[in-house]
Amino acid sequence: MKLGFSAYKLVTHPIDWAYGLEDMGFDGWEIVSEGRQRLTRESLPALMDIINSMDIEITVHGPFSDLNPASVIDAIWEETVRQIKQCVELSADFSRVVVVHPGILSPLGSQMPDMAWGRNVEALKELCGHAREYGVTLCLENMPNTERLLGRTPHEVFGMVESIEGLGMAFDVGHANTMRNIDAFLKEKERFTHVHIHDNNGKSDEHLELGKGSVNWDRVLSDLRDFKGMMVIEARSLEEGMRSLEYARKRENI
Repeated sequence: MKLGFSAYKLVTHPIDWAYGLEDMGFDGWEIVSEGRQRLTRESLPALMDIINSMDIEITVHGPFSDLNPASVIDAIWEETVRQIKQCVELSADFSRVVVVHPGILSPLGSQMPDMAWGRNVEALKELCGHAREYGVTLCLENMPNTERLLGRTPHEVFGMVESIEGLGMAFDVGHANTMRNIDAFLKEKERFTHVHIHDNNGKSDEHLELGKGSVNWDRVLSDLRDFKGMMVIEARSLEEGMRSLEYARKRENI
């Protein structure tokens, strides 16, 4: 298994902590394009210093704060598409994968869900076409059990993947655990492009260390043993990420 590291909780911190990821045993780093990790022309030189200091695989999680590809407000929809396109462009030299979230039903979108769904698909089609031009695969992530979020079920996620040329799928185990649909997603594991792993107790998106929640990791890691893509440990801290890495390595041959 290829195991990488990512931590949304660290996006407000100076990024020097990432220098040692290779020595810690991680095979990759997923840059979360938010806060101090946000990919901009100004931030790129410092990020490249870290990337060039290690021989590990780099993937990118696209921006999502205050953005909504399902927005029925033109200006918000257009800004969402613009920011994700910029992320794709700036990461194309070092990452072949950019993970994106599906949209959310705003108060207005909740009154016109068909329109919001259409806008979400329209955004993903435009973004996938743009990503192909840069040799990048856009990967749609399944969402946790929050009512207004799109893309919480295999039916929704794979429906979008099937209807949009070139769209990959980022399977988030922790999110699926809150929806009680890990097994349903694993039945389609050959369709996964990318994987996120973290734990919770099945009620909220806690991002616990592996083994600290209710996910059956022996089953999950066994099913994903032959997965060739990157499995990214999404942790709350570097220390918790390292413990999750050790936990996964002990179980990768079960």
